[in-house]
Amino acid sequence: MMRTAHTMIALVVNEGHALHHVHDRGYVESPARIAAILRGVSQTGLFSRLEPRRFSDRKVKEVHDPRFVNYLRRTCAAAEPGSSIYPYVIPIRNANRPPRDLSLRAGYYAIDTFTPLSRSAYHAARGAVSCALTAARSLLQGYRLAYALVRPPGHHAERRAFGGFCYFNSTAIAAHYLSAQGKVAVLDVDYHHGNGTQEIFYERSDVLTVSIHGHPRFAYPYFSGFADERGRGAGVGYNLNLPLPERVTGDEYRQALARALRRVERFHPEFLVVAFGLDPAKDDPTGSWSLQAEDFKANGRMIGSLQVPTLVVQEGGYRLRSLGTNARHFFQGLWHGFHGRRPGERVSSRRRQPECLPHVPPGRSSGASPCPHGAQP
Repeated sequence: MMRTAHTMIALVVNEGHALHHVHDRGYVESPARIAAILRGVSQTGLFSRLEPRRFSDRKVKEVHDPRFVNYLRRTCAAAEPGSSIYPYVIPIRNANRPPRDLSLRAGYYAIDTFTPLSRSAYHAARGAVSCALTAARSLLQGYRLAYALVRPPGHHAERRAFGGFCYFNSTAIAAHYLSAQGKVAVLDVDYHHGNGTQEIFYERSDVLTVSIHGHPRFAYPYFSGFADERGRGAGVGYNLNLPLPERVTGDEYRQALARALRRVERFHPEFLVVAFGLDPAKDDPTGSWSLQAEDFKANGRMIGSLQVPTLVVQEGGYRLRSLGTNARHFFQGLWHGFHGRRPGERVSSRRRQPECLPHVPPGRSSGASPCPHGAQP
């Protein structure tokens, strides 16, 4: 198939992410992750690089509590250069009387005690949001596939809480942005349950959330991701959790993925947002599964075969040696799955017509503390 601009995958990279580098022992969410993935996907010739556009705080505050957003901004700005603020008191009472000291107040907005606030964390997280929104916008401008290669990740960040390496939920913010144009399905394929994405959309019926993850009896975040969590109010039936056992092969994973995709098809979404984790990979330091490169390619092909305009937002994945190879195989499968199946009558074969928005030309083409994601806290 001849590759035109809009049959390429729009790629938006959070260039400012490297400022956020936590050197504490055991903190595996490092800048080297992005470099490893970028080296891998650049070999495919499938990507068209777009420069990120800056989006205002209003987009963030449509999803996150404004008080939470303002707290992160103020606290990170006040942090000493090179220092990290770790939450260490999580209040269960008197939550309406927080301490005046911003660093002491961190526990009022945290789900764990091992995700630090620093001078660089806010800027890196805001950059990730703008990249995800830029990639989402590209779907409205004619691209069918888009990839926001960002860090820090976001799917553990709830409406008013950070944790699990996550500060702002870029996946949820992008999904909410796209929901103004039609129904959105979010498919989370990270090894860990996206508690933040679930919490943000738990009472909505216009955004379907589906997650395949390690069972919370052994996998972070431990308190969320159970099969009986189906939504609340108008959102009942629009959240599907598929928790899997501690040991999973590629074939077993694809059985769960097939079930997830059937649910997505029944929802008839206009857009699909994939919270993309590479931590289901064999030997990932935060996971226990055994997926290899060909498994990621098969997963990508299955997802692409839905032929729904798709935004992929980078979440976890921490084994540097295999990140690039696994990411490359996933996107090769995704591209061929999307463009290789004959369109049919099913909703998954419909392709959204681009809206009359200003065209953004594709840029250059390129072909210490305990780990919150570990099996044990």
